[in-house]
Amino acid sequence: MAVKLLKYFLLFFVFIMIFLLTKNPYSLKYNSNSVGKPEVELYGVKNYELLKSGVSSVLFAKKVLRYEKYDKMFDILALHKGDLNLIDSIKADTGLYTKDILYLDDNVKYTRSDDLALNTNSIKYDIKKKMLSSRLPFDLIKKNVTTHGNSFVYDMQKGIINAKKIKTVIKVEK
Repeated sequence: MAVKLLKYFLLFFVFIMIFLLTKNPYSLKYNSNSVGKPEVELYGVKNYELLKSGVSSVLFAKKVLRYEKYDKMFDILALHKGDLNLIDSIKADTGLYTKDILYLDDNVKYTRSDDLALNTNSIKYDIKKKMLSSRLPFDLIKKNVTTHGNSFVYDMQKGIINAKKIKTVIKVEK
């Protein structure tokens, strides 16, 4: 009886060992549908947009998390040479890029090379249409004129801003 039990135990042990040896314990389990984890993590990112005439825009980010349908960015600086021969600069703490639209949030600061500045907490930038917009309060500063408003749409190609519920303060030097 003991010998028979030992034979069954050894047979069971051999089957377990064969199973463990044939199983690959180091296989990579890649799941692109995972919502919680990014597919790629990038650090110190520089993204250039090139045209025939040269570099038209540059985007810097300290960290980018790439998911299947969007990119999440941190500490962003975007520079763009506009159609009016002005340099646009946008800074933000966080951002999300999906389908040619860049959403920037937290401490968003837009500046233009002709001393125009715009401060808000959230901005949407449509890359194809070259339109900046926000539904949150903003401050627009140009030399001695400060404008406060509730929402805006800015056409970067034409240099025209449309805003709602604005209040403008003009400082006059005496």
